[in-house]
Amino acid sequence: MPDIHCSNMEREFGQLRSRLMALDRCGITVSGIAIALFAIGSAYADSSSLQAQAKAADATRYSFIVGKGAEIKATGDNMAFTLWWQPSTWSPASGVIVALHGHDSYATTEAALWQPYAEKYGFALLTLQWWFGAGETTSDYYRPEQIYLLVSNLLVSKNVKVGSVFFTGFSRGSANSYAVAALDHAAANRNHFALVLSNAGGAASDYPPNQQISAGSFGSQPFAGMKWAMYCGEKDPDPDIGGCPAMLKSSTWVKGLGASMQLFIDDPIGNHGGFMTNPSNVTQVMELYRQVLADLIAATPTTAVVTAKEANCFFDWAEDHYPALLAPARPVSESATPYYYRRYGYTQTALGISALNQHLYFLDADKHLNDIGAGTSWLATSGCR
Repeated sequence: MPDIHCSNMEREFGQLRSRLMALDRCGITVSGIAIALFAIGSAYADSSSLQAQAKAADATRYSFIVGKGAEIKATGDNMAFTLWWQPSTWSPASGVIVALHGHDSYATTEAALWQPYAEKYGFALLTLQWWFGAGETTSDYYRPEQIYLLVSNLLVSKNVKVGSVFFTGFSRGSANSYAVAALDHAAANRNHFALVLSNAGGAASDYPPNQQISAGSFGSQPFAGMKWAMYCGEKDPDPDIGGCPAMLKSSTWVKGLGASMQLFIDDPIGNHGGFMTNPSNVTQVMELYRQVLADLIAATPTTAVVTAKEANCFFDWAEDHYPALLAPARPVSESATPYYYRRYGYTQTALGISALNQHLYFLDADKHLNDIGAGTSWLATSGCR
């Protein structure tokens, strides 16, 4: 029977790309959109009862991850929760594992499975409870656009380095990984994911978000440049859903849309959950992720990012030199990663600078956003660097 929520999901998923890009160009967080989306078609749940349900379902793993000092917080709509764990030596550039659990499962269980590897390699760990604890329709789970907003905002709040995240999903989480990855690729100035692992969950051709991707809603190459890995087990009881035939078909699909397949694990003795039960599978992917991070570091320009002190110095200089455009002078400085900016009430303008690409942005009185270009010379001219 067709899912009555699918037509709404297809429309909302297609609209989110332009929303994300427009907001990110202005350095605005997307929490407001997230709150609005959460109110649409979601099942009834609350964070505290869902945490209790997770504990009752798998007390051993729940106690394990809590004992490791995991930070568990209710989502903004109080319908589910997120889990964050980091080693004592972690920094925002050290790497983060973001993992989506499978069918009828829990973020605490998924986190307990990944935590030993995160600790071994020095990565932080983020899991999202995206099932509401009952039911099997799409309304009983967060949809891809909701998943992405929750994950992205938490990564931003932790100051995680752009393009440094390992994103994975298992089973039903894997089936949604393609849509979440497309959203990340389309999200201007975010693009968190360095590597995606789709684990035993194929890209269903009748799933509305995947149909949107195939139809070109995210462009002809929505996965261009994205590094991907996949797992399948030859003993999977549903080969055309999460087994090797499904994953081989999914591999061909993502590669045709621009992805670079870095690793395809075809486990001859693996079942549906065989990726995590065979440590060599996980180790292969962790070593791949570590190499991807090393390559990113090697390719990163050595030019220092813009600091808050430099940005404020430049804003002061610009206000003194261009009072007709930036008035009144010395308004409160604001920030929304990776931007520093000031808003000017009298001239109805705004001036900002990206801490990452060091470009200057000017929002004129007609609300046109202008990329003024690289700010390094301006920082030198103003004496701020």
